[in-house]
Amino acid sequence: MIVRIAVQDLRPGMYIDSIECSWLESPFWRRRFALRDAEDIARLKQSAIAFVAIDTDRGLAPVSPVVPAAVSMAIDLPIAHGRRSRAVPATESLETMLERSKQQVHALFQDVRLGRNVTVAAVSPLVDDITLRVRRDAVAMVAGTRQKPADDYTYLHSIAVCALLIQLAIHLGFDDEQVRAIGAAGLLHDIGKATTPDEILLKPGVLDAGELAVMRRHAASGHAILRDLGEADGITLDVCLHHHERLDGQGYPEGLAADAISIHARMAAICDVYDAVTSIRPYKRPWSPNEALARMGSWEGHFDPVLLDSFITMLGIHPVGALVRTRSNRLGIVLDGSVDPFHPRVRTFFDVPPAAFLAPEDVDTAHDPVLRREREGYWFGDNWPAIVASIGENRRFDPPSLPHRSSGA
Repeated sequence: MIVRIAVQDLRPGMYIDSIECSWLESPFWRRRFALRDAEDIARLKQSAIAFVAIDTDRGLAPVSPVVPAAVSMAIDLPIAHGRRSRAVPATESLETMLERSKQQVHALFQDVRLGRNVTVAAVSPLVDDITLRVRRDAVAMVAGTRQKPADDYTYLHSIAVCALLIQLAIHLGFDDEQVRAIGAAGLLHDIGKATTPDEILLKPGVLDAGELAVMRRHAASGHAILRDLGEADGITLDVCLHHHERLDGQGYPEGLAADAISIHARMAAICDVYDAVTSIRPYKRPWSPNEALARMGSWEGHFDPVLLDSFITMLGIHPVGALVRTRSNRLGIVLDGSVDPFHPRVRTFFDVPPAAFLAPEDVDTAHDPVLRREREGYWFGDNWPAIVASIGENRRFDPPSLPHRSSGA
């Protein structure tokens, strides 16, 4: 039987069915759980929550008589597709949402460290919240997680990878259920790091060979944790185990290659590395998004090139060295986007309508925006490497011939 009870009347051994507050205001990441000790009750009292609903069939009953409660939480909306969903309060700032999300992920990792039973399904509300934020403003959602203090890195990284995977899944046309599953996989992909010693996990410098071997165990450890729970779906298990695999077979833990790696794990590999190298850490310089995408594209055999191109298109950020067309119908090479990745500095050198080379000029794409990326081989064929070298030195370059092309390309 479900009954409503004041928080002050709780005692260890009772089973919480629901808490009368917003899910993000709850001090626990789980929706339903057994009260194990006085510490759990103290956390509820400190949160200023007045009432909860308990299930007397699964835990202790109150000492005093109570009235059965047909509890309907204010945060719950009508069930769609068999799942609960919740709208993010319009008054809640992104900063508040990220801070509370971080606390929830931290609590999840802490429960794993303490050997407590966790319910993977309980992350669904947080995945739904992140999905709503991504649909509302994906750029702000991802940008909000770039600053990562050492102690919070793993938790904010989990949120960021979740958001990037959700955004990529939506961009690729996955349906809502698949988007939710991929988002959950992103949120839990590093759960194995809950078992990694802090002296390795939080080390500011380069890991030695032994430490690196310990760190690499997190993929298999996380997979084992989720597998033993018996509640994670195949996508979550797969991403947790295989997000460090590479197309050339040089990844870990299983050295899978090519088609042996699922599309979900390939997507996660891109999102995981991109967030890691662009994150602002106390002890390293982050790569700008444009620089990161350029470097990632140069790592032959690491990522799925088709998915990486889709990821770049999704972000709307052009890699350093890419050939782009600006609104003034000039072609140029992306030089830098460290100040504003969406309006990078571009060195233009070719006028499209007359198909003529120009004196190289650095333009501010905040005033002459980038329209799209162009194919280097289509415009310049085998001359492209020489053009890149010349333009990089800021010299005029006029090759003797160009491949056939149309200015309307």
